[in-house]
Parts: sequence; structure tokens; C-alpha cells
Amino acid sequence: MMDADLRRYLAAVKAAEPPVSSADPRWEETELLARRLIAETKAEAALKLIDQEPARRKRWDLLLLTGLLREGLGDRPLALDALEILGDKLVAAGDKSGVRALLDRFMKPEPTGAAVRFLEFLARGEAEDAARIELLLEAIDIRPDDPQLHAELSLALERKGDAAEAREHRLLAIEMLLDLARPDGVGEDLLRIIEEDLEHAPARVGQIVLGFASLVPWSEAEPILDLALPELEGRAAGRISWEDLASVASRAPATPGARGLMARYLRVAVARKPEPDAILEGSGIGDPSVPIEEVGVRLPKILALPPGAHVSHTTWGLGRVLTSDGESVTLSFPGREGHKMSFAMASRSLDRMADDGLRVLAIEDPARLRSLAQAGDAEVLVRALRDMGGTATAPQLKPRLEAALPDFEWAGYWRRAKEGFKSDRRLDLSEAYRQIFRLAAEGAEAALTTLPQLSARAAAEGLGLLRKFLREHPEDEPRLKEHVGPLVHRWAATESLDASTRAQALCHAITWDVLNRETANEILEELIAQGLSPDTLALGTSQELLLDSAAGLPNEEEFLWRAVESRLPRLRERGKARLRELLGKGYAQAVEQRITKGADSPGLAARLIEDFAARPDEAGAPARETLLIGAIRLLERDLPDGTPERLLALLDAGGSLRGHFVKTKPQEMQRAQLESSILSWAGSERQLIPILEFARAIGLPAIADEYEKKRKARAHSLLEGKSTEDLETRFTIMSRKTYEKLETEMKRLALELRTSIPAAIEKARELGDLRENAEYEAAKLRQANAGARLQELINTLERTRLLESIEIDDSRVGVGTETVLAPLEDKGPALTYWILGEGDGGLYPGVLSYRAPLARPLLGKPVAPGRSAAVPDRVDRPARPRLARRGPARALDPATASRI
Repeated sequence: MMDADLRRYLAAVKAAEPPVSSADPRWEETELLARRLIAETKAEAALKLIDQEPARRKRWDLLLLTGLLREGLGDRPLALDALEILGDKLVAAGDKSGVRALLDRFMKPEPTGAAVRFLEFLARGEAEDAARIELLLEAIDIRPDDPQLHAELSLALERKGDAAEAREHRLLAIEMLLDLARPDGVGEDLLRIIEEDLEHAPARVGQIVLGFASLVPWSEAEPILDLALPELEGRAAGRISWEDLASVASRAPATPGARGLMARYLRVAVARKPEPDAILEGSGIGDPSVPIEEVGVRLPKILALPPGAHVSHTTWGLGRVLTSDGESVTLSFPGREGHKMSFAMASRSLDRMADDGLRVLAIEDPARLRSLAQAGDAEVLVRALRDMGGTATAPQLKPRLEAALPDFEWAGYWRRAKEGFKSDRRLDLSEAYRQIFRLAAEGAEAALTTLPQLSARAAAEGLGLLRKFLREHPEDEPRLKEHVGPLVHRWAATESLDASTRAQALCHAITWDVLNRETANEILEELIAQGLSPDTLALGTSQELLLDSAAGLPNEEEFLWRAVESRLPRLRERGKARLRELLGKGYAQAVEQRITKGADSPGLAARLIEDFAARPDEAGAPARETLLIGAIRLLERDLPDGTPERLLALLDAGGSLRGHFVKTKPQEMQRAQLESSILSWAGSERQLIPILEFARAIGLPAIADEYEKKRKARAHSLLEGKSTEDLETRFTIMSRKTYEKLETEMKRLALELRTSIPAAIEKARELGDLRENAEYEAAKLRQANAGARLQELINTLERTRLLESIEIDDSRVGVGTETVLAPLEDKGPALTYWILGEGDGGLYPGVLSYRAPLARPLLGKPVAPGRSAAVPDRVDRPARPRLARRGPARALDPATASRI
């Protein structure tokens, strides 16, 4: 049954149509009716009735009702079909309110072409240029290649006083018209841009002039070309190309005037080449008798190897092009002046060098290049980039610069030049944080720094990239915060990440205020419980930020003690100051406890000893005797690299502890502790030697002498074969040469782990996805193997005693002796061995380690005729050997040592 309201509405359609207007009561009546019909699910039935009306596509009220009902049913295309006709009626009637009422439907969820017409209509009706510009920009976002929109926007911007933006859109409008092959619409604007815009954008205006001339008859093109040429000669040298000119040249008549004009334009194009006149002469462009088609064939070849260009040949070295006509080239090489070569052969065998590149400057003016490098001038980098095609990474640039200047100091130049790079408009530093450098487009605005693209699954790599970015571009930190703030927050809260990575992320999150204080405290407390130390982070500012953030946490004290262990003096002092405040009177006792129980945290104990030895009057400082006993007990243990050296420096001549105890002897109890520690020494003898020297220096030689006595007794036990197991667990004996060889390997590995291996890892990381990066995996494996071997060498050398320091009993077989094994009954040759230390087997033929299965049963045996020794069955030796004296058993003496 027909809805009563709809019946009355359709009955009114029989009357004359009212003028279209959003202010007409019929508009509001239509909207109310449409909403009710949609709400009561009568929209489809209503549309069937409307479709029966002959005027449904003509009357604005029926179009509005149809569009609203279709929209209510979710049929956007058909709704917009009806509303677009209505919108055009409103535009024709000048009803801006009605167009605005419909506009949103054409803009969302995605804009349609009709929206552009409506935006343009509204823009034209705006009295204020600011509102007009906003509407036109919306239209251009939808249809960016509409020249009319750009032209209208240019006029509005010009009235508003924004000359640069007005020029940009004016030139864009003309370029678009020419791309559409519509030169008729350019006319007056072309004259204006020659007069007003050429000085600001000479290359673009030159290309526009040539583009216009290529589309119109020569009679129209020639006056424009004549008008623009003087300005282009002065401002656009080298900024247009033969490609821009070719289509115009092909239309120019073969007359002296026309060809002369083309020659002048070609001179503008090649003005920055080494010898422009030679290029023009070789091309034949100014000669009407040379067909322009032939010119078009010659010129690309001439420009590939132009006269004056620098080239290199794999055999002849560096040279220059003297002449080129597109068919052949004449070259100048050392010893080959005037050498001719076909263009085809030359293009295959010669490498063209950038005329304004680094290699050419190194050849023509090496003194100037050296001066630029010493001054840290960015010109050096610019020229290197020209040689390399405009883009290069720092690792690619370094060998190029070093090749140009054999004694070039890369690091020094980079340090001096780095700040100058930022102000040099020729350089694009948008990815300098990734060590990527580019030449900027000529005349372009400084490129906005490219923000790093981070992977949520690569937190450590991402944070490293953030550090590099902020180091190079601190001014872009606000942009970076907006870009990666949520991801940094996520990393800080991800429990599966290691403590160091989470702590770095937490520092960024706190600095950027992307998480609340309560959450930050919870994360930091969890990280401290996992063993986080301020030294885990590389940056001092991050370390201090974490110290500040830890204030008031339940485990703040433990974190402060870790700060006291830091390598940064400033951080240590902050930690101690806060501990004094936190612990009050208990601070001194806590310090002493950390030193006396140094085995629990040897790094902290060593730092405390070192700091308080230098400042014995500082609040909470323990007695020097406590520092001394603590240092000696620590030296008996395995300590981190550098720690033993710092502690031993306190005991050496000039050390603060030695200086004190030379004047003031230790008290009886501390003297007993010192004696006990030395006589029961279980650590490396390398660390003990300076301690014995210290004991003698402060007037306690008896302790050192007693230890020497015990050491000699142990050596004698070794010679008798009574204590080899004990020595095997505590010491390794080897010759000085083997020791030095292993020490050299240890230093080499330590250096590689600090330098070449991290560099290889970083280089491999730049290649891309680490999950499928063979170079990265290989570099990481090399790092792991080198680290394991380094630790093995450290452990071995820590427990080493030099063979030369052992006293040899030449009446018995032992370490350092030469031993002869002769078969019984003189059947077979005698075997001579030197029993030396571990690892000495490769020094000389016949050397055995004292730990070798053959040597063990012989240790301690007297050398006498007829005395036999059991030899393991698995060793292939003559049956039933016996020890034979051939003179006394020979110990390792200096002469023997020189043979090894």
C-alpha cells in the first residue's frame, strides 16, 4: 500500500518545478521524507514508484529524494549519479550552500571526479584567497594533473603574496598544457615566465620554451626562441640538454639564420663541457649544408666522448679527447699524442671521467686537491661523488679518496669536514646517518632527512640506527619521536628482549615521554633485577637518565653499586654521593664489606680500591690496609681485562699504596693476612711477581723469600715426578718463545674483536635482511670463534710459568732436560728428546711436552746405564728401551734456547 506522505509528495510533482535551491522548503521536506522511509524500510518500494515518474531525471526534488534513498540502501554509485545531476543544477544556479551540503558525499570514503568540479565552483565563489587556496588544493589532491586548477591556484597565491609557490604552480600549469600538446593555452603566460620567472628557474623555463617551440610552426617558434635566448645564455648554461633541443632543431628550416639560432642554443646546452666550440664544430649544427638528421646522429656520440674530456685506458693510463666528430676520436695519452680511434672502439675501451670529478683534479692540480683535503673542504666529497655517479657510501668513498691522494688521512679529513657538509647545498645528507651521501639536484631545496624505517622484530639494529640518526640529525628528534615513539615503547616493554636493548629503548621512551612514570618504573625495576648496569649502555646521558629514573625504586641501592663500578668517573661519583645519602652512617661499613668480599663482585671491589686509594680522605674511605689486602686477594682471581693492571699500578713504584706503606708498615694483623695470601697463592704467577716486589719494597722481604723457597720445592717435586698432577691443574709450563707466540696471537685476536670483526658485521648488516644474510652469519661466527679462542689464550697464559724460571736438576729427567732412550742390546738407533713445555713441540725436532704420554713415566728418573722406563704400548718405539747417559742430562741453557 502506498505511503500517504509519499503519495502527497509525488502528487506535488505534477505542478511546476520550483527553482533549485537548498533554501527551498521542498529541500527540507525531501530530506525528512527520505529519512522516514529509510527508517521504516520503505525505501525500495518508494524507489519503484519514483522510477515511474517521467520527470525523475529532471526535477531537482526527485533527484534529491532518489539520491538520499539510494544512499540509505548503501548503493553509493547510483546515489551519486542522481546527486551529481542535482549538484550540476546547483552550480548552474550559483547555490553554494547546496553544493556544500552535497560535497561530503562526493569526497568520502574516496573522492570522485565530480568533487573537483564542485570544489572549483566553491573556490571561484570565495571572496577570501585563503579559503579559495584551501579548496583548490583539495581539488588538486584529487586531480593533480589538471592545468586549469594549477593556473587558478597560482593566481590566488600571487594575490596572497606567496610568489615562490605561485611561480611553481604557474610553471606546472604550462608544463601540463605542453604535455597535452595544447600550446594555444600558453601564449601570454609564456612571455611572462620569460620576463619574470626565467631568473628563478632557468632550466625549467628553458625546457618550457623549447617544448613550446617544438609544437608550433617555426614562424611562431622563432620569435619566442629569440626573446628567451639572451637570458638563457646568461642563466641556463649547461642546464638544458640536446634532448630538450632535438625536437626543435628537427623543425628548423635549413637556413643560416635558423641553424645559427640552433647553434647558439646548443652552446647553452654544452656550456659546461670542457670545449664547447669543438663540440659545435664537430656536430655541424651551424652549417645548413649538413642535414639536421646527420647532426642528430653525430651529437649523442660526440657528447659521450666530447673534446677535452678526461678518459682512462686499462693499458695507456689517463688521457684526454682532442677531437671528436661522432665517427672517430683523436686522443692524447702519455707517449701516444694524437692517437686516432674509431668511436665504436673508443666507447668500448675508454672510461669517461667526470670533468669536475676528483680524479681529474688529482691529475690537473694535485696541489689544490691536497689543500682542499687539508682544509676539510666539502669540495673533495662533492668531486668524489661526481666520479661515482652521484651516490656512494662512506666505505666506498674512502678508497676513492685514498687513491687520489696516496697519503690521504680519511679520519682527519672526515672530522674536519663533517660540519661543513651540513651547510653545503650541493650535498644531500638525508641519509647520512646510514653513511649514504648523494649530490643534491641543482637548485633544489635541502632534502628533508629520511626517517629510519625500523622493523619491530629487529630491536637492537633499530636502536643502533636511532643512535646514528640522532648523532647526525639532532634537530630532527621531534619528527623521529612521532615516527617511532610507539615502537620504542613496545620494545621497552617486550620481556623477550635482552636487558641492554630494553634499557636503550626505555631511555628513548622516557626522554620522549611516550610512557607514564609508573610503567617506566616497573620496567626499570625488572631490568635491574635481571642484572642491568649503567655501563650496559654506551651513552653517558642514557646512564645518568637511568640513575635519575631509579631514584626511590626498591632495588635502587644495587643499581647504585653497579654505577660505582662504571668506567665513567662522573657516574661513579654520582653513585657514591647518592649511596652516602641513602645509607647514611652505614655507608662506610657497606664499602668495606664490598671490598673484603670482592669475590662476589670483583669489578666493583677493584673500582672502590682504586678510587679510595687515590682519595683516602674521602667520606667513607676504608683504611689503606683494607684496600691492600682487598687488592691482593682480587689479583689472585680471574679479573676483567684492564683490572689487574690498574690494581698492580697501585703497588708499583709511584703507586699510591706503595708510597703509603713504604712510610708506614702494615699492622700485625694485616701483615699476617698479606703473608697468608702470598704463601697460599693460587693465582697466576705473573700477578704475584709484582706483589713479591711490593713486599720487598715496603720492608717485608721475608715473606717473598719464604714464597721463593716453597716455589723451588715445588719445582724439585716436578723434577722427581711427584707433583705433575698438582701442577697440571694449577700451572702450564712453556718456553718463553711459545709464550710470546701465544701472547702475540692473543693481542691480535683482541684487536680484531675491537676493529675488523665489528666492521665486517656492520658492513654485512647493511646488506639487508639478517635472517637470510650469509655474510652476516659468517661474520658473527668469526666473532664467536675469535672470542672463544681469546678466552682460551687468556686462561692459558694466566696460569703459565716460564720454563726458563724453573731450576733444573741435571741428574734427573725433568722439564728442560735432554734425554736419550736407547734400546736394550743395542738393537736399533737411540732416540733423543728434549722435554720442554706445553705447546713447545713445534719449535724444534725431537721436542716433547712434559705432559706427553711418552714423557710422563720418565719424569724424575735418574739417568743411569741399565735403568729402564716403561713406555706406553701405543707409542711406536723400539722394544724395551732404557735410559742411557751420554754425558750428564743436558738442561735448557741459553745456547740451547737460541736453537729453539
